[in-house]
Amino acid sequence: MADNETEDRNEDKEGEKKGGKTKLIIIVAVVLVVLGAGGFFAAPAIMNTISPQAEDEAEAVEVAADTTEPALFAPLHPPLVVNFKNAYGESHFMQFTLEVMSRDQSVIDEVKNHAAVIRNSLILMYGNVEYETVVTREGKEQMLADALEEIRDIVETETGKTGVEAVFFTSLVIQ
Repeated sequence: MADNETEDRNEDKEGEKKGGKTKLIIIVAVVLVVLGAGGFFAAPAIMNTISPQAEDEAEAVEVAADTTEPALFAPLHPPLVVNFKNAYGESHFMQFTLEVMSRDQSVIDEVKNHAAVIRNSLILMYGNVEYETVVTREGKEQMLADALEEIRDIVETETGKTGVEAVFFTSLVIQ
């Protein structure tokens, strides 16, 4: 009889161990599901607070999509080459080619006519960039934004026309 009681106790302990592990697994699974669902639903709100400019970009895309005129491009060839230094004084070189976009052929013609002024201005502007900045995506996007502003200013000053919509890298080498 003592042997039967000992066996019953051992079986109870094994059952408690298995039941405890099962409960732990269930609890962990429930916690993971709840956290995953919370992250899924909270991510859009978090992304919107981190990057509120995404709405502005979406509106700009909608405006561009509403235009019926095709996009026209003017390449700024040959590639521009700029040398600059990093924070440690080491020399670096950047070679890039840009294309200017507009939906107005007369603006594209003016960009081509004033390419020398535009190229000169861009070379002077990019000669002061920081290496640590231009190697990041954000830095490259800022370079495009700066180029767009500079090209718009030049075209408007030289011709009185507006209509330069975008600037794109068609090649970019930084070393």
